[in-house]
Amino acid sequence: MVEVNQIISLLPDNLLSELAIDTNVNRYAKKLQAELLFKLLLHNILSYKDNSLRTMVSAYESTGFALLNAGKKSDHIVHSSISERRSTIAPVYFEQLYLKTLETYGSLLPAKTDSLIRFDSTIVALSGKLLKVGYNLQGGDAEHLRQLKFTVGFAQLPVAIHLFTDQSHTSENVALKEAILALEPGNTEKIRVFDRGITSRKTYDEFTEKNIPFVSRINVQSKRSALTDNVITKPMVTDTLVIHSDSWVYLFSEKKKSSHPVRCIESTRRETGESITFITNIKDLNADDISSLYKRRWDIEVFFKFLKQELNFAHLINRSENGIRIMLYCTLIASILILVYKEMNKLKGYKIVKQRFVDNLEKNLLKDFVLMCGGDPNLVDFHLKSPPS
Repeated sequence: MVEVNQIISLLPDNLLSELAIDTNVNRYAKKLQAELLFKLLLHNILSYKDNSLRTMVSAYESTGFALLNAGKKSDHIVHSSISERRSTIAPVYFEQLYLKTLETYGSLLPAKTDSLIRFDSTIVALSGKLLKVGYNLQGGDAEHLRQLKFTVGFAQLPVAIHLFTDQSHTSENVALKEAILALEPGNTEKIRVFDRGITSRKTYDEFTEKNIPFVSRINVQSKRSALTDNVITKPMVTDTLVIHSDSWVYLFSEKKKSSHPVRCIESTRRETGESITFITNIKDLNADDISSLYKRRWDIEVFFKFLKQELNFAHLINRSENGIRIMLYCTLIASILILVYKEMNKLKGYKIVKQRFVDNLEKNLLKDFVLMCGGDPNLVDFHLKSPPS
């Protein structure tokens, strides 16, 4: 069993301090330096289902947090100070910490043979009176809401993240395309899997021209002309699908034909008879392999559910773009820690794994407190006032 403290030890205090120096993030800070703010945010994301500024103040003043950060914090802080600090602190510190976390923990996991990166977007919406950034949808009840779009690339870990706040990114033809093109330019090994949000034929052409392998779906009624004959002589039957045809086609946008052909795989669901059409620019995989790769796209939907339900990501404590970006990076770091704990211990699911992670963390903190005080509970107050060097 890999313990939580073994995992968290890979983010030592000296790393947090070095990043703070490199990014000059504490230049104007008096109380809440970036290292401490990060620990406080991470603590609350993991420990509280309903996180808020007041629970952060309560956690900051708790004995446990004081012992862990003895000598690095003042005894009291007000929730407005936390809110103000998150609105003004440079997000680059948290972004760099997220990237370092991704690099450090990604190397611990065994490489997956499918080399998939699943892309999708999730929306967080709040009243326009509360949210300081974001875009509005037009018409109906949605007009009073302001929305933010988070587009994620997910492999074993969340390997890419984009926050979109402007109106142009309401379209997945813009948001998903931008996120996919931004990931490791020139990398032609990882297969990008995404849903039907991208409909632009020009985008498919661009992926092919840049040697970016992809798997997606298109509308079964989409206009196309065959370039090759169907290579399937009789239907292929999988656990869930009947695959009828596999051919290369040109897609049309209005009357204009795409510059490059794509591979079109037509199928129906065995249970319902629903028609499903996959598209890809990959040549050397069987049709059933392509359908299986697309099925793996569901992993990112499960990951979004985990972020929102278990890490409370849909609840925005700070409504400024600065504060939202900081919370985004801290939440992703928390998710990476839990995902690595899950994989290294070969556990299933998310909800129970997160609870086991927190329980294991608290158990190890109790051990640390006992060791710190030499088994003498009367030394707790001493360490709070005068921590050992």
